[in-house]
Amino acid sequence: MRTGFALLLGLAALDASAASSTPFADEHLSASLVSARDAFVPGERNWLGLRLTHAPHWHTYWINPGDSGLPTRLAWHLPDGFHAGDIAWPAPTRFKVGELYNFGYSGDVVLPVAIDVPADAKGGAAVSVDAKWLVCEEECVPGKATLSLELPLRADAAEDKNVAAVFAAARAAQPIADDRGAIAHDTGTQIAIGLPGSVWTAGSDAFVAATRLVGNAPPRAQPAAGGITLTFAKSDYFTAAPPAFDLVLTHPGAAPRTIHATFPHAASP
Repeated sequence: MRTGFALLLGLAALDASAASSTPFADEHLSASLVSARDAFVPGERNWLGLRLTHAPHWHTYWINPGDSGLPTRLAWHLPDGFHAGDIAWPAPTRFKVGELYNFGYSGDVVLPVAIDVPADAKGGAAVSVDAKWLVCEEECVPGKATLSLELPLRADAAEDKNVAAVFAAARAAQPIADDRGAIAHDTGTQIAIGLPGSVWTAGSDAFVAATRLVGNAPPRAQPAAGGITLTFAKSDYFTAAPPAFDLVLTHPGAAPRTIHATFPHAASP
């Protein structure tokens, strides 16, 4: 095991608490199931998450992995009446591997999921998740683990301080919805997206959540009347423009944003 990663695993072990499962660990990453709060409250929402601590230079993938890779998948096992939402994907980082562009996460991250607790829940609650991931440097290694956690049911709950920092980072990386929207055009070999000028600054990047729409290289940004035009190459697998798609924008030192882009002339499904 690499020395730097062994230190990260040691620090992660210090965070162990009643709101964190026994971790799975190999030489590429550590995975655990963590809870933002130290109990479930009947009738309220709690946030659980898959915590991934990556070895240096290794990464896992966003919902759109880019040119290669696979997104992390979760399958939940919950008590009756509990409900798990989808992963609330933090904004990704772009990784260049040779001529490929991939989107995902490195370092210590949480993929959060909302868990809704029924109002009539009683006793304690044992939950588990089957997690599958692909972790890559230049080579890729598939991994999986079943992670379990048991929390009490109480009238109130407190933030678990042992995992507060990683949940705070995940919240800060959640894209904020920008209701101004954007208009996209199919120009033949490219997809051009008109944006309000204030949403793009030096060092910004853009990611399309949908696959098979645009290429994965960084877009070209050009000034346009009243804003900015982002131009992406079309995906090699492009077949037809969808009515709409989401664009995630990241900015140095600022919160990421999601802009809902529409194709005005796309046929409805």
